Amino acid sequence: MKFTEDSRVKIPTILHLIRLGYEYLSLKDASWDIETNIFPALFMEAIARLNPDTEPDNIARLLEEVKLSLDNEDLGKAFYEKLTDQSGIKLIDFKNFNNNSFHVVTELTYQNGDEEFRPDIILLINGMPLVFIEVKKPNNRDGVLAERDRINKRFQNPKFRRFVNITQLML
Repeated sequence: MKFTEDSRVKIPTILHLIRLGYEYLSLKDASWDIETNIFPALFMEAIARLNPDTEPDNIARLLEEVKLSLDNEDLGKAFYEKLTDQSGIKLIDFKNFNNNSFHVVTELTYQNGDEEFRPDIILLINGMPLVFIEVKKPNNRDGVLAERDRINKRFQNPKFRRFVNITQLML
């Protein structure tokens, strides 16, 4: 049997995430905003659940505010402040973390114009792509270093600003 990065690392990682409580989401059946990679239906459902007294129009307005905050040249500071703010409408329930929704997708394209990249695994919390994971076969030092260099180059590109600003963790 030939071992690939998918069979050796990616699939076991996804299975582990599923055991941790993430739900696998096929991109074939999903809809997302290609400018931010936010999944609006998941976002709206989660925010309504976390903030039951909030009107749907206010949740839609919040989604637009989140998108606007991703355009800032602040390395995601405005988004992070909105993400961690617990005084208004909550984006994440930090007190009861199980109230949040957790999804895992693979090969979600991060695209702006003719430039794009696809991280191996994306973790969505409440429909927001907060974590991306690049997997490599064991003992592949050159592959890891090359991936680090690609990430550094991509994240200096202003076309990927929105994706940089929403990403909270890269593995």
